[in-house]
This record gives sequence, structure tokens and C-alpha cells, in this order.
Amino acid sequence: MDFNSIDYEKELNADQLAAVMAPPDRPALVLAGAGAGKTRTLTYRVAWLISECRIKPWRMLLLTFTNKAAGQMLERVEQLTGRPSSDFWSGTFHSMGCKFLRINAAKAGIESNFTILDAEDSLKLLKNTVEAVSPRFFSSKDNPKAGLLFEIISFARNTMSTIAEAMLNRFSWLETPADKIEEIARAYGEAKRASNSCDFDDMLELWHRLLLNNADVLSSYRERFENILVDEYQDTNRLQSAILDLLADRGQLSAVGDDAQCIYSWRGAEIDNILTFKDRYPAANIYKIGLNYRSSPQILAFANQILNQMPTDEIYRQQLVATRGAANRPFVLSALDSSSQARLVCDIIGEIVDSGRYGYSDIAVLYRSHFQAMDMQLQLQYRSLPFVITSGLKFFEQSHIKDVIAQIKFAANPKDYISFHRFARLFEKIGDKTVRKIYDAAVLAAGKKGVSIVGALSDKAVLAKVPAVSREAFSNMAASLEKVARDVRALEEGAESADSSAQEAQMSLFEHGRAHEPKEAAAKKRTEDVVKDVCSGWYKDVMMTTYEDYPERAKDFDALAEYASKYPNFEDFLANVTLEVSQAAGQSADTLDRIRLMTVHQAKGLEFPVVFVIGAADGLFPTNRSIEDGDVEEERRLFYVATTRAMDMLIITYPKVSVISGEVQMRSKSRFLENIPQGLYVSKL
Repeated sequence: MDFNSIDYEKELNADQLAAVMAPPDRPALVLAGAGAGKTRTLTYRVAWLISECRIKPWRMLLLTFTNKAAGQMLERVEQLTGRPSSDFWSGTFHSMGCKFLRINAAKAGIESNFTILDAEDSLKLLKNTVEAVSPRFFSSKDNPKAGLLFEIISFARNTMSTIAEAMLNRFSWLETPADKIEEIARAYGEAKRASNSCDFDDMLELWHRLLLNNADVLSSYRERFENILVDEYQDTNRLQSAILDLLADRGQLSAVGDDAQCIYSWRGAEIDNILTFKDRYPAANIYKIGLNYRSSPQILAFANQILNQMPTDEIYRQQLVATRGAANRPFVLSALDSSSQARLVCDIIGEIVDSGRYGYSDIAVLYRSHFQAMDMQLQLQYRSLPFVITSGLKFFEQSHIKDVIAQIKFAANPKDYISFHRFARLFEKIGDKTVRKIYDAAVLAAGKKGVSIVGALSDKAVLAKVPAVSREAFSNMAASLEKVARDVRALEEGAESADSSAQEAQMSLFEHGRAHEPKEAAAKKRTEDVVKDVCSGWYKDVMMTTYEDYPERAKDFDALAEYASKYPNFEDFLANVTLEVSQAAGQSADTLDRIRLMTVHQAKGLEFPVVFVIGAADGLFPTNRSIEDGDVEEERRLFYVATTRAMDMLIITYPKVSVISGEVQMRSKSRFLENIPQGLYVSKL
């Protein structure tokens, strides 16, 4: 298409046109609602700035968040303008930061041929730094492992906060002194400079420092860029916003985003970058694009009610307007518990697919947290319905679930070396050869002392094979496993007692015409206790210091314990959980016609004809943590994102009962549904 022949009025609706033709010399904030054509608006603005305002491509800076988004935008711009993508300064924030630093390396205090460290190399350098600065840091069970340590430092850098502030706001469960991590962070920075290398966060931090400390460099780029365009502005963090604010001194910033879809604060995204836009750019014009091309009017009426509940200043408040014809109202349905909810959803999916109107790939099942999908996965597997987890691994494929199951299997069968190998490798300085030496020593000690292999793990001769840095933690693990093994034996003995009581009762019924009350089997209430013991022992310390999303993963353990509670017989539980692991790993992925299961975070930017939102109950969505902290607004935005993924059908479900840590908890439907008029949805099938 020749850009001189673009008919903007024909190609764009009135809201999009106004945003595209915003004055190039004034700041513009474009609030693009869900499904309103945000990318289209942005690309046509680039075309308009080139064709009508005669701005040269190399005098524009286009910033996106992913390489895929950058490529798609440039491809579309090239089609519209005829200008090759190489003419533009365009890419992700990090790639553009790298470009700035290469050009101005000397003034940035680095060499121009610096190496960019990928995630693996960054972690390796950080580990080496810790060993040099604080050799015993990782040997303490209270200190974060290298991966989590890196996340703490990275979060602080991207939010322009101190380590202490980052730990308080994002990693509050950790007890490591902030000043110790500050010391490591400084040493890590020095190690990077000494090796002439930069990690991804340096692309932003050094870019910001370059502009802040070099007036001539800043002035030249302010003059160069006649317009700066930013996609997904609601996802910018404080550091990215600070860079933009430095560059856009003449108001040449066009930011496109949606504050109602700001859902990544845990990654550093700052909603105030949008909500304070007028404060930072008083001359800014705000454009709202609310014409929605995705969803039915009934779904949008429902979503608008969620928007109305958001505590937003009037200048930012949005409403979605439908362009499509009428369809069914959304459904809000309750079920007894998560298992019943899964059966209900599968029943509805069966009816939808049998109708012939939709295939499996047209359907998405969304949830707030990954653990909520376990019963859904099990029910889909049971019914042989094709599905794929696009938000991560299937429940039983996750590393922390496999770690727990390996410990349970080993406690039940100490000859299971494969299971022992899995969790023994979690300790510092313990590799394949050392695992073998430890296990062989335990087998030998067990034979000499007449104890089980699990019991022998605490033997001095065995502990002597464990590297000193891990000896204390390994000893704690051995004690924890001994307790689990005792629980397993008690369960097995209880099961035998129950079988014996049942046989006696049957004989009594045969001989006397009535049965005696059989003894309550101890195993019935204790199968889940084995899971709880493993999850609350030494492995909890591993979890807390390994994963940045520890609170979310801990909920998976509640789900696993609830799953275990359904098996009075421990051997049945072990057999079935092993089968689930095998089925999860072996499920065929050779068909594209599959139901999509994903978290709402993963669903952002996607759309599906049929969307289920499960677990829409208080304490689940919004989460207990957000309710207790008195801050549910990001959860509300997340709920809005979930509902606006639906094109034709929206079905929201919630359980009336949940089992958390062995306790039965009554649930009510999500508070986000309370103020939605009942006439906007159907509560019965």
C-alpha cells in the first residue's frame, strides 16, 4: 500500500482516527480498551506521522515489550508506509537500550564490545560472586538460592527501589538481612564490569544512567527523536518510565495502553505511570478507544460493570462499546467443590462441542492460580478430552510436585534409587556421583545396624559422604524423611487393620445375621498427612529460598493434599499419583484441536470464542492474600482481563466449598460479581 493513498477515515473508526491524528508535538496517552484495535491504532499513527507530518522514520523511536510484538508492528508499518524496517529505531526496551549503550559506551562507563549475559550466564556469574563475597551464604537454609537471589536484585533495579524495599514488597517471607544482599548486588555489578559484560537489567539501568549523567547525550537524543511511541504502556516499570520521561522533554511521547489491564505489578509494572501521566505531562491529550470488535454486547455489558467498580479518575474511566450482534448472556454457575466444578465444566464443554458450532481449540479455561486447575486436568484426562496447558506445566509435571512425590515414594520404598536421586540433587555441591556414594553408604549402614535405608541416612558414616556445605541441611532432610516413613508405615498398618476389621464384620454378618461396627481405619484421615509432612519439612525451606513465586507454589501443596485425602488407602494414592505423573508427561500433543488451560496472566492479549473462568470465589479470585492486605484492585483488573477474552460465550464458575490445608472452608462467589446486576447474567443452565 502506498502511504500517500491511505484513506485514514475509511480505515479507522472515529476514536482511532482521533488518536492517530493527535498533534505530534504534544504528549498523547491513548487508552485502548480490550479488543479495541490498539496495535492497529499504533501502526496507523506511525504511518500518519510519516505521511502527513513528514517525520523521518529514523527520527522516531518505537518501543515494545517483546520481539514478536516489535516484529509484527514493523511488518505492518512497512506494509503501510513502504519504508523498510531498518529505517526505524524500533524494538524492545532492552534491545534499544543495548543500541544506545553500544553507541555511547565510553560515556556509559563500559567498553563498546561488551558481552550480553543471557539468563544462564548471569546466574553463573552471580553464583561465583557469592562464593567470593560470602562463601557460606548458600549453605544457610534461610538464604535465597541463586535464582531467587537474582530475582530480588533484578526487581529492586527495575523498580528503582532498595533491596530492603524490594524484599518487603515482593519477597516478605525471606529472613536474609537486606544489607547482605546489597553487598552481593554491588559485588555482582563489579564482577560484570571487570568481565566487560552486562545482563538484561543493565540495558535499562545503564541506559538511564547514561541519559541522566550526560547532558550532551541526552540533549542530542531529545533533538533527534521527534516522536516516541510506546506500546503496552501499562506494563512499563518505574525505570522504563524514567527513561521515557528523560527523552520526551518536548512532549513528543505517544503512549498506548490500558490501565484496566495493568496486571503485572509482581514483575514491576507500575500502574501510576498511566494514572500520573497528566501530572508529568500537563499538556497531554487523552484519547479513549472503546469500540470493541471482539466480544458480544452481552459480554461487554458484563465487563463494563467490572470497569465501573474500578476506583479510577474520571479522565481515565473507560466503557467498551459493542460492534457485534447480540448473543447469549454470560453464565455464573456454582458447584459444590472443585471436583464438582470440573465435572460441570466438562459437561458443558461436551454439549458445546457436540452442537457442532465450536471445536475444542475454540475453548479456553482460565484460572487465577495454577493450583486451581488440578481437578480440571484430572477430569479432562478421565474423559479423554484433548487439552493443553499453555500457562506452564501440567500439575503433576511441575518440579516441586515431582520433588514431593519422589520423597513420598522413597519413604514408602527406600530401594527406589531414582526417587532418592531426584531430591538428593537439590543440595549444594551434590552431583550424580556424590548421590550414588551417599546412597551406597546408607545401604551399607542399614545392613550393619538393622535399620531401614531411610533411617540410615542420619548415620555418621553416611553424613561423612555429604559435602560439608550441605551436611546440616541434609541431616534435617533425613530426620524429616524418617517421620514421613513412620507415617507411611502407620498408614499401611492401619489399612491392614481396616481390612481385617472388614473381614471380621462380614463373618459376623454371615454367622449372626448382623455386623459389628468395624474399627475406624486410621489411614482414612491420614493419607494427606504424609503429603503435608513432606511439604512442611525441610523441603519448605528449599521452596522458600528457590522460587520467586513461593506463595503460589505452596498452594499447589494444598491441592495435592486435598487430592490425597480422596484416597483412604495409601497404596491406592501412591499408585494413582504415579499414574497421573505418567499420563501428564505422556499425553499426546499432536493435535491442534485442544482445549486451552491457562492462568489469566497468560491469557492477556488472546481471545477465544468460548471462555470459562473457574474458581471465581472470594479467597480464590481475589486471593486471600490480596483480601488480607486490603488491596484487591489488581485482582479486579485481572478479573476484567479474564472476562474480556471471551468472544461469544462466557461461563464463570465457583465452588461453594474448598479444602485448604485439610480444613473445609465455605466459599461465596467473588466480590467482583456482587455488584453486577443479575439481569446481565444467567445463574442456571
